[in-house]
Amino acid sequence: MSGLPNSNPSRVAVGPQVHPPPPRQYPSTPGPIRGLSVLVILALTFYLLAARGQTGKDQSVSALGKIEVTARLIQAPDQFPNLGAYRYTYVVKYEVLAVHRQDPDRKYKLSPGDEIFVGHYKPWLPRSEIKDADWGDDPLGGKLTRFVVGEAHRLALDYDLQDLAPSGVLDYCFPQGVNRFFALWTNPTTY
Repeated sequence: MSGLPNSNPSRVAVGPQVHPPPPRQYPSTPGPIRGLSVLVILALTFYLLAARGQTGKDQSVSALGKIEVTARLIQAPDQFPNLGAYRYTYVVKYEVLAVHRQDPDRKYKLSPGDEIFVGHYKPWLPRSEIKDADWGDDPLGGKLTRFVVGEAHRLALDYDLQDLAPSGVLDYCFPQGVNRFFALWTNPTTY
């Protein structure tokens, strides 16, 4: 074996040397496909959450009264007056967010952004508990449990506030006589 060039009997032949692969290099920002997929997932999540929101629509609110709106409560007392056995209708202030049913008599044309003043009979009670002998057998109520300024309500309204209020009206809202309604049905909504 000495006749072979560059042969050294003390060296053992080893195969090609294997080096570990270099560490993977990640881009400094997400790629366009990754960014677009994240945006699509977020949009879908928000859509599904919004669709789960409570619209306040039910058979009663859609059938009662002459007008149906979703409105945000913008002015009401923290606690309604305690007047003993006196069962009154209290007028609170709303801002119209959406009109679902316009007045068929065209007496009141409401639009989003309008201020309306709505009388609620026995406002200290949940709407499902307000019916009594003074009101009679006509439908009156809703699913709302309490009035909180800033929350939105879906309302079935009639515009004969003074005639419909069974035991008198407490109306501290100004201007008097403008956009005054009586709530026949009130449901909460996440509008």
